[in-house]
Amino acid sequence: MPYYSVRAVDNSGRIVTRTIEADNEVQLLSFLDFLRLTPVKVSPRPELLGKVQKALHFRQVKRKDLVDLFENLHLLAQSGVPLGAGLWDLAEDMDNPAIKAMLQDVAYRIQSGLSISDAMARYENVLGPIAVNLIRIGEETGSLDRVFKDISEHYARIEDFVSKVKQALIYPAFALVTITIALVFWLVYVLPKLAELFKGLNVELPGITVAVLTVSEFVKSYIVFIVVLIAILSFLFLFFRRKNERFRYVTDKLLLYFPIVNMILYNFNYAFFSEYMRLMVSAGVSLYDTLLVLQESFNNRVFKKAMSFMKEKISGGSSISDSMRETKLFPSLMIRMIAVGEEAGGLDEQLNYLARYYYNKLDYITQNIAKIIEPVIIITVGLFMAIIMISLLLPIYDLISQIGRQF
Repeated sequence: MPYYSVRAVDNSGRIVTRTIEADNEVQLLSFLDFLRLTPVKVSPRPELLGKVQKALHFRQVKRKDLVDLFENLHLLAQSGVPLGAGLWDLAEDMDNPAIKAMLQDVAYRIQSGLSISDAMARYENVLGPIAVNLIRIGEETGSLDRVFKDISEHYARIEDFVSKVKQALIYPAFALVTITIALVFWLVYVLPKLAELFKGLNVELPGITVAVLTVSEFVKSYIVFIVVLIAILSFLFLFFRRKNERFRYVTDKLLLYFPIVNMILYNFNYAFFSEYMRLMVSAGVSLYDTLLVLQESFNNRVFKKAMSFMKEKISGGSSISDSMRETKLFPSLMIRMIAVGEEAGGLDEQLNYLARYYYNKLDYITQNIAKIIEPVIIITVGLFMAIIMISLLLPIYDLISQIGRQF
């Protein structure tokens, strides 16, 4: 779709500059009239530049913005106000310019005859594929208000979890940075000076001291090279994570074996699976379509592959619980409860229980993650200091012994 660079004047006489995506110039002028903007200059913008600018523009949209957005949409749907007019009023009250521009575009397209699900599907990268599918189902079943509320609560739950994890990791991150700085300071500045002192005194150095001083000399000589190498390796890691699906799968799988991290990842993905399955099943979406959307929504490639496998099994006649069991990825409690839900016809209730169960586990982990990591940090610092102290004290002890024998 073409992009246009627009310079226009609003009703108050202010100059407004925007990049707008439109099918053609006729639609562009119609949209500007809808926005109550008088164009001064309109010029086509290169598609690649327009896409980059659009992507950067919508990076401003955070998860908490989506929580507020869907909560407001829930209230709007409940009020009975026509969505086109309601969305325009809602856009006017938005502080986030990206959300405001999105709502204005959606309001315009609804007024032009498009359904709200089709209008919002244009912003799937911002809203998420599951949200778009739920909106489509809610529109078809006449339950948009409930769907908007479910999406808002789901994003609020994830935002709460992410904020707790970030808060819990502040102390470990600070400790790790402090230890690294202290280690580099000792290796680059302190130990080389002590090495010169030992050489001047002609002290015979024990093996551990020689090893520590060798590492110190190496780090001091190649510190710039080491920093550059770490930066290059980090760049290559992120590059291959983005471009190579096999590498992404292998690294995602390795993360599931990493202590503490795997506790968070497993429980989060179990909660994510249960919550989204509940939302989709409650909305009346088929299991095959639900798994198809989940496959697109999982960030972890191991779970993404599992969704693809389960989708194929279900299309062949398997139950959801049997297909989960074959992946060897889900715990027996989860499989057993979903099997009971399938047999009793209460799958959405079981999924709701599982979602709350795993979110509660996540909440417990995030509240205690500092306590879990603290012993590891203390042991690491203790070992570091022990090695340094032993490597320094042994030659000093030998020196004192030599002086004692002389007297």
